[in-house]
Amino acid sequence: MRAQRIWLLILNITFNLVMGFMLPVNTIFIHKNLHESLVTAGFTLMVYSAFMMIGNALGGVMFDCFSRRGTLYIGYAISIVSLLGMSVHHVWPTYAIMLFILGFGMGLVYTAVNAYTAFIAEQMLGNSRIIFNNMYLAANIGIAIGSTAVGFIFKWSIFFTFFIPMLLFVLSAVILLFKANLLDHVEEHDEKDIPSSQHYESSDITNPKIEIGAGRFNVNMFIICASIFIVWLGYSQWDSNLSAYMLDQGFSTHEYGLIFTINAASLLIIQPVMNRVVSRIFKLLKHQIFLGLLIMGSSFLLLPSAKTYAAYVISMLILTVGESMVFPTIPALLSKMSTNKNRGTFQSFYSIFGSLGRAVGPYAGSLIIAALSFSTLFVWITISMVIIAVAMIGVKELG
Repeated sequence: MRAQRIWLLILNITFNLVMGFMLPVNTIFIHKNLHESLVTAGFTLMVYSAFMMIGNALGGVMFDCFSRRGTLYIGYAISIVSLLGMSVHHVWPTYAIMLFILGFGMGLVYTAVNAYTAFIAEQMLGNSRIIFNNMYLAANIGIAIGSTAVGFIFKWSIFFTFFIPMLLFVLSAVILLFKANLLDHVEEHDEKDIPSSQHYESSDITNPKIEIGAGRFNVNMFIICASIFIVWLGYSQWDSNLSAYMLDQGFSTHEYGLIFTINAASLLIIQPVMNRVVSRIFKLLKHQIFLGLLIMGSSFLLLPSAKTYAAYVISMLILTVGESMVFPTIPALLSKMSTNKNRGTFQSFYSIFGSLGRAVGPYAGSLIIAALSFSTLFVWITISMVIIAVAMIGVKELG
């Protein structure tokens, strides 16, 4: 069990190293290097995320019905080929086409990794949300290292900006080749084998949809999926439009990338503290998500008046506190709503609606900015997060 978690954490870190490389530079590269408009850059990222969303959906079905390791192999292969193409031929519109293909491949990988996490969590005794917290922390470490490194590498070489992520996926595929049997060794326990006081996920014996009621269960899923969409729609502004916003205010690409490093470094302190404090205060996951959403929404209110680098750092630190309560908890709540037969599909909901938020976010944000202002965008994000936070209280969660 411990070895499973370690190798899964490694695969998660390498995946997010690639995300850390790609997220900060896409908008900048399309807008500044390829000389396309900010709206075009936003639309391109929307299509990229749409392809990732398709990969998420297909990945969940493939994981449940086809092959766990096969889903990862296919995702890695597609991603490697597309990154190689971006490395050697990064011109418009070839870059956009390769980026779309990359989104599909990474969508398969992302859902498969999340589904493996849910299956391993199902076997754990005690507080099994720990593995979701650890995976989230590992993901942010990967993004921080990647975004910091790309701030230097992007200036040095466009080729290596895309070639290094390709090598990381090659490494992941090699790890999977030698460790797939270990990852696939997942024993699914019946509820009778695990004391209810030690394990909160469902099994095939207890179906949450039956326990909660079909109608209320569907409302639950709507609110959860809407929360995922809204939170990523807002968060994606940091990965896209805020890069152009900060550059226009005279900050460098390195300073922009450093924001994500600060985000991940602060998580090393915030995440363990929040795990201890929040888990004792809130027994139900929905209450933790509620508070986290309110904190995340409040962070955007600092941005309209941000004139110094310190203001951006403070905004990110507040956002980090909120995200540490939301991002690892929503997959745990989805796992709590699922059974062993549909766990991969349910984890794909997080990937799908997260991708949808990342798809719509940059483009919708660029349209609001063009028509109104950055300040209007930030206020609307805050309002949206408050609304969905209140709705989260209405989720019926089994104790």
